[in-house]
Amino acid sequence: MQTEQYPPSDLNYIEYETLEHDIETAMDYLEIEEAFNAQMLEQHLTKELMDILLLGREKTAADIAQSANNYISDLKKVITALNAWDDYTITTVDPIMDILDGKTAIRQLIGIYPNTMIIGETAYKALVNHPKVTARVEFSGLAKVGNKALSELLEIPNIHVGMSVYSTDGETFTDVWTDNVILAYVDKSDKSRRSEYNPSYGYTFRKKNNPVIDTYEENGSKIKVIRNTDNYCVKVTATDAAYLISDTNHL
Repeated sequence: MQTEQYPPSDLNYIEYETLEHDIETAMDYLEIEEAFNAQMLEQHLTKELMDILLLGREKTAADIAQSANNYISDLKKVITALNAWDDYTITTVDPIMDILDGKTAIRQLIGIYPNTMIIGETAYKALVNHPKVTARVEFSGLAKVGNKALSELLEIPNIHVGMSVYSTDGETFTDVWTDNVILAYVDKSDKSRRSEYNPSYGYTFRKKNNPVIDTYEENGSKIKVIRNTDNYCVKVTATDAAYLISDTNHL
């Protein structure tokens, strides 16, 4: 019997450092005294702080995931005005094939199709209304074009539409996820089978026991400060397990 030795896979290790992110708000003693329910007011403010921190973390991840610089050359495609998803007059454009080509490119490198797709709201709107997509849905007998129909058409079990927005001036809002599509393999195995060596794209590393909510007093106890602290970093891992389709819309 002949025994063959299997060479170990090449592994690249990355360094990372988590950073502390703080945000706080304050209530003065008059607000506390005049509040109908001071505890409910504090809970409301605490939730607002948590939402702000979560949005900041999502935007950090979105900026990284939507940057073409974080993808290898064979795993990204820029959509030009000549093949824009939102220009339905160009009959040669087929967004489904763009996505299927991305799936194939990932499989050729890691041996498995991506199981996750993140698509910005504007790209999603152009996709679900595209004549090539609606025709496929109608032919397949599906009720309507939506996440469920796309999941069946593309055979991607996890499709997420990026709906979050942010504002720098408190008046106008900008999409966190723009007209881009990210295809990725993300290890969703049970913890007993999950391995850090599996090709899973992207991780958020968080310090244990975070986020943390605490309070402290200022100005002779006249002001109560509510503080929310998180400690994390977002890192790209397994660059061969993700594909970026960028700038889908041009109208």
